[in-house]
Amino acid sequence: MSTEKQKPVDHVKDFNLTVAIWKHESKEGSTYYQISPTERRYKDDQGQYHNSTSLSGTQILQSSRLQDLAYARIRELEAADYAASDPAPGQG
Repeated sequence: MSTEKQKPVDHVKDFNLTVAIWKHESKEGSTYYQISPTERRYKDDQGQYHNSTSLSGTQILQSSRLQDLAYARIRELEAADYAASDPAPGQG
């Protein structure tokens, strides 16, 4: 078992909001994707950057759009996984 920290396979971003896309493998060996909650990056009064999952009203709309983009990206990743696992015509 690897002790290396898993990293997202991709991100979708809009200004200071980000959704991370994660690839996982089930016990049966199939792959699936999940997203993390939308994170908002901000700078405090001391100039330090932080992440939060609290969103304002307009950021909720941004988050909704990011979820749409994440869904489309996951479909692309799934299609690529399928194409990589599908033998070429005449090969099987």
